[in-house]
Amino acid sequence: MAGSLFEKLTLGQPGMDMSEDESIRRNLSRVLGTRQGAVQALPDYGLPDLNDLTLSRSELQTMLSSAITRLIERYEPRLRNPRVASLPMNDAAPFTLRFAIQAEKIRRDGRLEPWAWTVSVDEGKYRSRK
Repeated sequence: MAGSLFEKLTLGQPGMDMSEDESIRRNLSRVLGTRQGAVQALPDYGLPDLNDLTLSRSELQTMLSSAITRLIERYEPRLRNPRVASLPMNDAAPFTLRFAIQAEKIRRDGRLEPWAWTVSVDEGKYRSRK
């Protein structure tokens, strides 16, 4: 199962191959890198703007974990049962929130396999880690 229309059209063409994991990460990067409300037709698409929030760190981690889970469930159909957990604070980057994403990826043959990724939110901006 390919992601975007471009990925479907170029599937199997020399020089245009992209792994399914890379395609999933690219899609989630678009979703998580978008501010909620920026896509008029999809008001829930993207992460909420964090600049105006007055939440404690733990409340923010809980809110973002739920938001990331919801976005994966809604906008990445190749993943099932997403679980998002906040990771411990890194002393070198005290304003960065990190999250571990675990899910089951639906393979092209229909079987499920474990899938994992780490993302971070730093100064209101999303970043990904392979």
